[in-house]
Amino acid sequence: MCRYGATTGWRCGIIQAKNVSITFPEGTLTGLTRTSVCAEPGDNGGPFVSGTQAQGVLVGGSGNCASGGTTYFFPVNRVLSAYGLTILTGT
Repeated sequence: MCRYGATTGWRCGIIQAKNVSITFPEGTLTGLTRTSVCAEPGDNGGPFVSGTQAQGVLVGGSGNCASGGTTYFFPVNRVLSAYGLTILTGT
């Protein structure tokens, strides 16, 4: 599992748990995946991928890339569905 962030570029790790919830001041997000991939401020909103497949969008985390961290991503299919979008691929 890898992700790209505007601050830290490409970082990789492993999936730690699926279908977890986290609470922000604005509300609770459910159905997230927790990973060991680190992140820094400015990385939110970046893509998570596995090989050549889009997996999700970074929504938050804790820690940092110097000492390690935990991140959460929102599954890509739920994001696409919420906005009526599809992913186009080329050959």
